[in-house]
Amino acid sequence: FPTTLDRPDLLPGRDRPFLVALRRAATAGKLVLGEARLSREVLAPHPAQIIAALGPANLRLLNLAFDPDDVVREYRPSYPLKEGAGSITSFGGELAVRAGARLPPAPFLINFNTGPGDVPVYSLADLSACAAAGDRAYFARQFRGKIVLIGEILDIEDRFRAAKRYALTEGDTSAAPPRCRIAADPDRFRPLGSRSSMAGVLIHAAAINTLTKNIALVPLAAAPDAALRFAWFVVLGLGFFATRPVLGAAVGALALAALGGIAVVAFAQGLVMPVVPLAAGTLLVFAVTYAWRFVVEDGDRRRIQHAFRHYLAPVLVERLAEDPDALRLGGERRMVTILFSDMVGFTSLGEHLADQPDRFVDIVNRYLTVITGAIEGRHGYVDKYIGDAVMAVWGAPVPQANPEQAAVEAALDARDALVAFNADVIHGEFGRTAIGTRVGIACGEAVAGNMGSATRLNYTVIGDVVNLASRLESANTHYGTSLIVTEAVAERLDPGIVTRFLDRVVVKGKRESVPIYEVVGRAGDIDQARRATLAGFAAAVARYHQRDFAGAEAALAALDQADPVVMLYRRRAAEAILAPPPPAWDGRHELRAK
Repeated sequence: FPTTLDRPDLLPGRDRPFLVALRRAATAGKLVLGEARLSREVLAPHPAQIIAALGPANLRLLNLAFDPDDVVREYRPSYPLKEGAGSITSFGGELAVRAGARLPPAPFLINFNTGPGDVPVYSLADLSACAAAGDRAYFARQFRGKIVLIGEILDIEDRFRAAKRYALTEGDTSAAPPRCRIAADPDRFRPLGSRSSMAGVLIHAAAINTLTKNIALVPLAAAPDAALRFAWFVVLGLGFFATRPVLGAAVGALALAALGGIAVVAFAQGLVMPVVPLAAGTLLVFAVTYAWRFVVEDGDRRRIQHAFRHYLAPVLVERLAEDPDALRLGGERRMVTILFSDMVGFTSLGEHLADQPDRFVDIVNRYLTVITGAIEGRHGYVDKYIGDAVMAVWGAPVPQANPEQAAVEAALDARDALVAFNADVIHGEFGRTAIGTRVGIACGEAVAGNMGSATRLNYTVIGDVVNLASRLESANTHYGTSLIVTEAVAERLDPGIVTRFLDRVVVKGKRESVPIYEVVGRAGDIDQARRATLAGFAAAVARYHQRDFAGAEAALAALDQADPVVMLYRRRAAEAILAPPPPAWDGRHELRAK
């Protein structure tokens, strides 16, 4: 309680009962206040409270000892004073001494091996209500002869990572003490969620338990520790050399399981085994042994793996190498971004090269190389090729940050790369007009995983978002555009990408409309005249959706008539002037083609 309201200008006399209670407890030798020293800053009780508690004799440090990994495992029974003037007991040490415990001469390992209820936690609000009701018997039953810590269990403040961070029981109320009175809804003040940190008051409680019950943990002595490590690594190393990786992994897993069982039994007796060094060393010995065998013995296997990289995405090859169980049927729900791309000019090029199928396949492969390079350059996964079409995925099999931005950047990269491709290949080698690509991008939840038969698998994604992306790719033909994205994608793009609203469409097989946008390009590539046209188009479309069809048609007539989207809306406005849509019309347009 570092502050007080007991001031002439606030609430004089407010803390008097509290200070009187502190004095009575201190006089009876039953009170220890805590303070924390952080560099030059001291978090201490209010001076009036220290005076009421009979001064520094009943004030002790709350500071905890941290290991290099910032975890609390040890507790200091005392702290040295400056210039070798002796020492002073710590907060927990002082309470333990007053309870009759003997302090060890050095820091000790806290025994957190306690279950729910071993350190009972009470609500101060409940206790206040209990005292107001005059139930003194409850206090006698629960607290007589006990060390009581008064502190806060908060979700953020005064929390530390302790050795019990992987098995916290703070939220477990199965063994909670009986409540004298229920002052508030019990669920209202539950922890916000599971955490790897522990309230400082509970760490001090565990340390006091360790001292008063004489259950401090003892590490394995140096000589037995060294002998155990030597024998462990020699036996396991020989076992790994004599077995194949799968069997070796099983042997290592069994050895680690046995180590864990022995460590648990020893731990229950207060003996701490070197589990982490042995476990980490086991993994290191396994890795080094089989890495050496891989280099020396597995050359053929490595060449086969390299060959498969031409058929599977490298990310999938790596995943299969690390997790062979992934090669089975099954899937998981993932948030993904899907890109569909299709060649513009494929039919005419095929007709021109009908008598040269080898050259036609070659040019399609070179085109797909350009598109694939752009996709993989932005960390996308090429799911499949469908003739001249490409389906790519971001967000599976590996999660990614801002996959929508990466997919759009890949589409723009592909569009830029096709400029050089057309100049060098399509026009330079074949004398044909340039080809292009139509792209549709959508994001949403889909099922990703290995799908197919028991003998042939394909890692892919399925769901409405896949169908929508495919429909948007085809929709480019209707609007005369080259890159259409959903509103969800457009909203996640950074300001460096310029988009314009296209339409509210209902794709084939669906009833709900989806707002779609055209990706115009990167901001640095768009001049002021084009920006002005885009602004005029947005204003005209707004009039169109407000049913001002005449105003929309006039505004569109003043824009670039070479823009197919402008001409499309101008035709729609003219038709709506002659035959206005019904009152319930919301501006949607149904795409009948797939």
